[in-house]
Formats: sequence, C-alpha cells, structure tokens
Amino acid sequence: MIIQVLNESELAFQLDGDWWKAGEFKSDKSALIPPKSETTVEISPSTVEGIHGVAWWVDVSGHNVYLSVAISKPRLGTNKFSCSAGLPPPNLKTSLSSAPKLEPSESSFPGQGAGCEWAGTSEGVRVRIFPELDEFAPLTAADLSPKDVDADETQQEESQNEASALATTGGSYPRTEGGDFMALTRPKDGADGLVRGLKTAGAGVAGGLVTAVAAPVHGARSGGASGFFKGLGAGVLGGAAMVVGGVGCGVAQVGRGLMQAPKAARARREEKVWDQELGCWVDVDLCALERQVAQDADKDATSSPGGSAGASGGGHVADTEYYDLLRVQPNASPSEIKKAYYKEARLCHPDKNPGDAEATAKFQKLSTIYQVLSDPELRKKYDRDGKDGVDDAQKNVQMDARAFFGLLFGSERFEPWTGELLIAAQADHFSKASEDDEMSELEKSLKKRQLRREVACAVNLRERSARYVYGRDSEGFEAQMRQEARELASSQFGPELLQALGEMYLARSEIYLANEMHGRISLTKSRASMKHNSLVLKHRLRFYKNAAGSLIKAGKVYSAATKVSKELKEEQPESQSGEPPVTEEQAQQVEAAMDDALPLFLQTAWSYVVQDIDRTVRDVGRKFLQDKSVPWQIRIRRAQALQLLGEIFQTEAAAAKSAGQEPGTADGTAKAVLQEAMLGAMR
Repeated sequence: MIIQVLNESELAFQLDGDWWKAGEFKSDKSALIPPKSETTVEISPSTVEGIHGVAWWVDVSGHNVYLSVAISKPRLGTNKFSCSAGLPPPNLKTSLSSAPKLEPSESSFPGQGAGCEWAGTSEGVRVRIFPELDEFAPLTAADLSPKDVDADETQQEESQNEASALATTGGSYPRTEGGDFMALTRPKDGADGLVRGLKTAGAGVAGGLVTAVAAPVHGARSGGASGFFKGLGAGVLGGAAMVVGGVGCGVAQVGRGLMQAPKAARARREEKVWDQELGCWVDVDLCALERQVAQDADKDATSSPGGSAGASGGGHVADTEYYDLLRVQPNASPSEIKKAYYKEARLCHPDKNPGDAEATAKFQKLSTIYQVLSDPELRKKYDRDGKDGVDDAQKNVQMDARAFFGLLFGSERFEPWTGELLIAAQADHFSKASEDDEMSELEKSLKKRQLRREVACAVNLRERSARYVYGRDSEGFEAQMRQEARELASSQFGPELLQALGEMYLARSEIYLANEMHGRISLTKSRASMKHNSLVLKHRLRFYKNAAGSLIKAGKVYSAATKVSKELKEEQPESQSGEPPVTEEQAQQVEAAMDDALPLFLQTAWSYVVQDIDRTVRDVGRKFLQDKSVPWQIRIRRAQALQLLGEIFQTEAAAAKSAGQEPGTADGTAKAVLQEAMLGAMR
C-alpha cells in the first residue's frame, strides 16, 4: 500500500512509533517527511490478513505536532483509513475500529481529519497536510479550573454505579466515605468472581464441618451422652446451613462475575482500572487527581491545629539560629524544613563521619532543631520567644516515627520515588492517634495518605520522564537518571531500594507494552505477567520466612531474659527485698541474644518495605501509564521511559553492590544502623 504524503506545512516529520496487527513498514523508518514536498510511504501487507495497524510521526523541531494514521486494508473486506495532523487523537489504536471507509477520488479529498484531508488511489491513499497545524501541549493540574473538578465530583456521585459515567471523574480518587457492601464485594470480571466464589464456598464448607464436629463435643462435655446427641443434631443442622449458605453465596459471586465479564472486557480495551471501593471500572486522570489531592491537602492544613500559622509568614522572629543551621528562611514551608533537615543530617551523619565528635554533636543538634520547627505550635513559640520559649518542650524527649524510618532505610532521599513508606506512615499515625479515635477513621486516614503518596509518585515520574517523552532526548534522559541513581545508591539501603524500584518499574512497563502492542491474551503479555507475579510472590515468601525467623529469634531473646531473671531470684536471699542487681555477665548474655536477633529483625522490616513498594509501584504505574489526560501515543512513550528507568536503576544498584557497599541488614552494621536512626529521630 502506497501512502503519498503532500506536506504543505513548514515542519519536517520523523517516525515516532507504530503498531501493526498485520503488515509492516517497507519504507525506511528513519526517512523524514520533509516540509513543502511530497513523500511516499510504503506498507507491505501480510500474506493472509493484509494491512491493519497505526503509525505516527512527530515534527523534528518542537516534537509537539503529530501526524497520526490508522489503516485497515484486509485481503477481503472494506478498506478504512483515518488521519489527523497537529494534535494526536485520544487513542489512535481504538480509532482504527471507527475509521471511515476509504473513498477513492482523482480530483478531490473526500476524507477529512484534523489538520489534513485524504483520498483513495489505485495504489493506496493520498494525504494532504495543511500549512497551519495545532501544537500539542500536555494538560497540567493548573489548567483545571475548580469548576472542572466540582463537575467531575458531581458526575461521579450521580453515576458511580456505571463505569462508563466515570470517564472524566479524575480516576479512582475516593470522594465518598466508603463504598457500600455490594460495591465492595462486586467482582471485577469472571475470573475474579470464580476466585471469590470458591473462597466463599470454601469458607462455608469449612465452617459447616467445624460446627458439625465441635457441637457434639461441646454437648458431650456439658451433658454427657444425651448432650452429645443433642449437640450432634444441632451441629449437623447448623453445619448444613453454613454449607448451603456458603455455596449459595459462592455461586452468586460466580454469577456476578460472569455478569461483569462483558463490562470488564470493554473497560480493559479502553484502559480503565478497577476501583473496588466504587465497585466499577473507572478512568484515571492524573491531572484531576493531582488537583484534587492538592485541594484536600490545603483543607487539612487549614483545619489542623495550628493550621498554616506554623510559618512566620515572613514577619519578625525573635531568633533565627535554628533556621540558619538548616539553611532556610524563617518563612520556609514545612516541606522545605523537612528536606533541609534530611539534607543537613546526611552530611553530618555519624555513619559518614566515624569518630568525629563534632559531627555527632551537630547531628544531635539538628534533631533538636527539627523537633521544634516541625511542630506548628513549637515553631510559633520559637518565632515569638526564641530558644527560651521552647526549652521546656525540648526536655520531653520522644521519637519521631517518620524520621526514624526515613533515617533507618534512607528513604528520605527516595521520597519522590517511593513516597512516605507505609511502615513510617502507620507508626506515625498510630503514635499520634488518641484512644478515642475509631479504627475505621484511622484506616480512612491511612488510605488518604496512601493515595496522596501514589499521586505524588506518579507526578514525579511524569516530570522526570518529560525529557524522554516530550523532548525525545533519550540519551540526555539516560545520563540524567544514571547520575541520580548513583547518588541514590550512596544512601542507607540505597542499592536495595534502587533494586526494588527497578524491578517493579521494569515489570509494570513490560506488562503495559505487551498488553498494548501484542494483545491482552498474547504469549508476550502472559510472560510479562508471570514475571511480575513471580517477583511479587518471591518478595512475599521472603517476608514470611524472615518473619518466622524473627519470631524464633525473639523467643531466644525472651528465653535469655527469663533465664537471667530466674537466676537472680535464686541468688537473692529471702531477707533481701527489692530487685537484685544484674551482673555484667548476665547483661552481656541478654545483649548477645539481642545483637544476634537484630539483623533478622531489620531484614523482616526491610522485606515488609519491599512488599509495600511492590503494591505502591503497581498503583503508581496504573496512574502514570493509564492516565487519560494524555493521548495513547504519549502513554506508550511513558511506558518506554519507565522501562529504561527500571533498567538503569537495576544496573546502578548492581554496580553499587559490586563496589562493596555493605547492606544495612548485615550482621556487623544492623545495630549501628538502628542506633543512629533512633538518635536522629529523637525529638
């Protein structure tokens, strides 16, 4: 098939990507479509199916003007063709199915598209590109007006039971307090319904068997032989009821899954994601999510104790010493103070300055400063009265859970990539929660924090990959990411975090590209999914193994402490009251048991972090790769950038390990790592 391109614009176009279910390029892919000229592009048909696919070009100067074509020329059937120049279509691949019939014409162009027109010829098609073309500019959260966000929320509330009504609701951001029971238990497709049905039926059968066995045993204990027979009757009836109920609910779940199957197939073709809280398939709009999360964060900041008054707002402060040591201005925001603290703390970290008493003292001083400036009320007192106003508060030493885990795993440097680790968020949240707080409220708050984390990480990926995605500067992107990866690898647990991120970035990008370029049920997609699932399973089994080992080690520590306590009681004279003193040898026994257990305790915590990264990167990948605020061609380039980023992170992680950087879970370093993290987290 011959495509004759009459380019009347001032722009030269280069091939940016293509997808062919049938057929392939016969022309040189590297050849340009020059301005003010006519160019021939030839596509070779496959032997059986002919031609069926899409291709797109981008201008070589600004990389923001697209030429997109969709072609279907089967051996038997109707020829179809569509084309657009300027802005890329929302989904070029799906537009292939709705492409108009290719009408032949010798003198006119019956086919009309954005920025171009076309006509069929005896050999293929002739396309004319208009002189003036629109430029593509990616949407940002700032481009959305509050009315747009409010309209999206209203539309979701009115139509949340229909996935198709959520096309522009800003993705899966939960606007409600929680889904209803039917939504929370609704299976997403037939396979999910089958799994849920088997689980429900299995639980019913297991419960019925337990009831049938336990009831007569309990009856025999309480009423002898007569009690046994009464219990047997009640057990059989109760067990049968549980089995019937469980199997019935299981069958219902399978039926619900089968009913969802057509919607699931359509939703996957349209790149929707499943939102279990709403019980439906929804579109992801990262810009709307970013805007909504920012609005909610502002509301939380103004409604929290101290509100936004923690900063001095640029007014007079009594003392600037704390701000000067962190190298920030008195009107710095809480996030700026946090970043400055981690930056300065890394420079004087005892691990990087062994034997340097001055560095250790500065490290402790910075911890004290962060205690004051990270608390809105203490910061106001310091701004008003200086150090004298916060002396009493500094005497009450406590540990900042978020700072502890940030220093322990070096995650403060990785925060743009991983966000706040779940283990840190959980520890911080429960340490601040009062006894009156209900568990459901705590869970909702943690869900909100997790969503903000995922959106922030997806936005970070969007910004970091822009050089590759929009600028087409693959070499510059690779050099920039390699340099950053080397810097990240130098932090605590840096190589391990890089490896975990790199593995998941590569797995998620390969799944997306396999799904889009080869098909959902293709062998390539199956291999990519199996690779991802085996990776997640390996991390899960490692966590279970470490957790079991930690329990054994904890038992040994307890045994050592119990033994010492028993020896003290045996050695204490009956006439002596109070607690007997612990000898140095006894203290060393307990300490040795604890030192032996610490590396495994740390490995268990680390394997929990890896599982958290697996789950988070999965959801971040969905928001980044299935973002409907950008066209399909951009999503493909995002996946390619994520794939390259995953390879870079894994390569640099392996290089750091081969260079001899000792892991934080090593036997000789675990105790020092924990002590330094606790020292830096004391507030």
